[in-house]
Amino acid sequence: MKHLKKSKLSPYNIECISTLRHGVRVIVVLFVIALINLAIKYHQYLELDFSSPQAISAQVVLQYPKTKQADNAHSSHNYFVLKLKDSNNNHFYTTSKEDIKNILHRYIRVYGRFKTCSFWQFLKSCYITSYSISLLHDRDYRDVFREYIDKQHTINIASTNKTSTDMSTTSPQKHNLIGGFYRTLFIADPLDIIWRNLSNKFGLAHIIAISGFHLGILSSVLYLIFCLPYRFFQRRYFTYRNEAYDLGGVILVCMFGYLVVLGYQPSFFRSFVMAALGFWIYFSGVRLLSFSLLFFTCALCVALSPTILLNIGFILSISGVFYIFLFIKYFPKISKVYYWICFNIFIFLNISSIVHYFFPYFSPYQLVSIPVSIIFIVFFPLSLGLHFVGLGGFIDPFLARTISIDPPYIEYYAPAWWVVVYVGISLVGIRYHWAYWAMNIMSVGFFIFLLLRFL
Repeated sequence: MKHLKKSKLSPYNIECISTLRHGVRVIVVLFVIALINLAIKYHQYLELDFSSPQAISAQVVLQYPKTKQADNAHSSHNYFVLKLKDSNNNHFYTTSKEDIKNILHRYIRVYGRFKTCSFWQFLKSCYITSYSISLLHDRDYRDVFREYIDKQHTINIASTNKTSTDMSTTSPQKHNLIGGFYRTLFIADPLDIIWRNLSNKFGLAHIIAISGFHLGILSSVLYLIFCLPYRFFQRRYFTYRNEAYDLGGVILVCMFGYLVVLGYQPSFFRSFVMAALGFWIYFSGVRLLSFSLLFFTCALCVALSPTILLNIGFILSISGVFYIFLFIKYFPKISKVYYWICFNIFIFLNISSIVHYFFPYFSPYQLVSIPVSIIFIVFFPLSLGLHFVGLGGFIDPFLARTISIDPPYIEYYAPAWWVVVYVGISLVGIRYHWAYWAMNIMSVGFFIFLLLRFL
């Protein structure tokens, strides 16, 4: 009798949604769930009183100063813009002419009158004219993480940009820009506009913003940490257990805890849902790297939270995974080094048209994002581990010098017709090989077009 090796993978290769009837059933069920959640949102919308003032309690998720020029003079006046999120995860905007201190992440009570807005606008955000703003005693549970991170970064950089998101220009507080960078990297805080502009010019926004890329890195690191002690005990006490199932379940629990810490950040939420579904169905023989699984994940996220479809991060996250699947399906298998290099180059080019529909910045220096994404695989878990033991400031001098870089750039928004044609060809690429390569020709052409405009 031949020795049988224990397999960690299923010998089957079944599609997540294998038949049209199955797909229709899934769509109907998710559509009903989406309607229920939309009905709940609509009920919350009807509770808004547009005819008289009312009070709301919410958390400040974004704060930045803005300047408005006077109509008939050279004078101007400054005011603060506050983005708020209430307990139902609805977003609102308000403004204040007062020189308020930094209240980012604090809970406030706003008394004012809502400006009339449609239900569609409510799903994005409505504006409330504030008559009074009161600071509440409630604190965000992540404040302890923010303070712990900030204490490890002693280099304070004077912010000369008047549009900084976290700071009043007259605030006596020192602005910890480096701490803010790591708060965005670890707990998905809003990125300061100075870092945001720099990351957009270098094409690094997708690396800094928490997404499935980070989930994949953390999951891999946790697996490496857990596998050695697990195998030690497995050989002695429970040889019948499956390593992939046990460690996969533990890692999934850890990632859910991180998702809670992040406040269900949309792109990480999509990644976690996909990982959870993958873990649940892979032992049943379902193909993990399939477009039907990606579609089901996207549809499930939208059904559970319809407003997530309006989140740019979620859209870009889905797009990135889609082009990764196309690359894996069609790109020829070559040596691992060249395959990995081609992977990063092709995904960078493929996603470019969609990114430029939302964000205008372009610079040839964005090509630096390709090697940086490779380096980030080591940097992210290393910096997270060093922060955990209180040694997070190991590259602060480098970051302090980096923030002063101002690369040349142009601004260009991809027209809607181009994005529609490009996405259409991409979707046809799921079925036909020629469409995938036609899409790549369009990607390269779009990059050359931007390069010529830059020159």
